[in-house]
Amino acid sequence: MVEKYPNSQEADDALDIIRVIYIEDSKPDEYAAYMRSVGKPLSVSTEDSLTYAAAEKQYDDQKINEALASFNGYLQKFPNGSYALDANFNRAEIYYTKKDWANSLVGYENVAVNAPNRYAERAVLAAARINFFELKDYTKAEDYFIQLKEITGSQEIKLEAMRGLLRSQYQLKKWTEAAANAKELTEAKGSSADDKTLANMTIAKSFQVSGEFDQAITSYKSVVQLNKAAMAAEARYEIASCWLSLNKLSDAEKAAFETINKSGSYDYWVTKAYILLGDIYFKQKDYFNAKATFQSVVDNTTDAELKAEAQSKLDQVTVEEGKSSKVNN
Repeated sequence: MVEKYPNSQEADDALDIIRVIYIEDSKPDEYAAYMRSVGKPLSVSTEDSLTYAAAEKQYDDQKINEALASFNGYLQKFPNGSYALDANFNRAEIYYTKKDWANSLVGYENVAVNAPNRYAERAVLAAARINFFELKDYTKAEDYFIQLKEITGSQEIKLEAMRGLLRSQYQLKKWTEAAANAKELTEAKGSSADDKTLANMTIAKSFQVSGEFDQAITSYKSVVQLNKAAMAAEARYEIASCWLSLNKLSDAEKAAFETINKSGSYDYWVTKAYILLGDIYFKQKDYFNAKATFQSVVDNTTDAELKAEAQSKLDQVTVEEGKSSKVNN
């Protein structure tokens, strides 16, 4: 019918049926080839939409592997097609369920870079989570959490963006950059005690690296009030370190002993506090106690880095003590 009477109404009706059959069978390429064979080649836009429609039908029918192959085929054929955004998002979602993080990110990133669009928030959120939790790429995670914070209209998602951004910058030790977001998170409705703990820790470190030790101590004290675990142990140690930086040796010594007495479960910070005590004694020219403290760390710690640090300081004290004894003689 189509070949004999290509311009008849019957031929048009037949072609409609043929199109439905090919698309139902997810064979858009074969349909395009057939139309060329009967002298009715499809326009690029028509072939674009039919190719995507076939892939989408497979997706809707839960033929996931077939749909994935079809979305990839569509993007290969129409990388800038009318449905490239949809295809990228759908393939990303399929790869996400397969835990294929690298391929999933390719799709999400293509959607994210073309924001704003209807998929952008989900794509940016997924890209941020993959980079932070799965790939440990905190630099990329930081970028996506920044973008998410800017584009979301949901308070819940904004909170996740703020948390993710803070945690990414914390991992990257970007204290100064993190301070503003940290302060905002402490004041945000729905922020948790854990949020406030990490935020105050970040704010404290921001003050500390800028030499504002008094303000740092205040923020570290907030951490101790909010947290009873590892962060409190670290905060106690940093309070002692700040007092030492301020050359308030009595306060530093008291804070170091507080770290030792109240952070017994956290060997790293207890050992750091002992090393700091040695620094205090050294600064007071109390060579006997400085040497004894550093020697104790060398003898007892299993942390190779801290052992090396204590040994180096022990050697330094020994040299200074020798110089002092020569002067006195």
